[in-house]
Amino acid sequence: MEEMLEAGVHFGHGTRKWNPRMAPYISAKQQLVFLSEACDLVFDAASKGKQFLIVGTKNKATDSMARAAIRAQCPYVNKKWLSGMLTN
Repeated sequence: MEEMLEAGVHFGHGTRKWNPRMAPYISAKQQLVFLSEACDLVFDAASKGKQFLIVGTKNKATDSMARAAIRAQCPYVNKKWLSGMLTN
């Protein structure tokens, strides 16, 4: 997880991809609350034996994400996401 944070996977979209007028509504503290809640949900689902598809296509994150997915025995995508990958 530390490698993924260092790789920047928690940042989401770059500043060019969001509207600057939304800046007052984006709170790092609130994002940490949401991240914590998401971690709890994932932990609960994993403890019940649920499967996850892990997707991480950023160049810096592909290796650490793939290692984490293999360790968790989950399917993963760490290259380009192909159209229709889930629906076809």
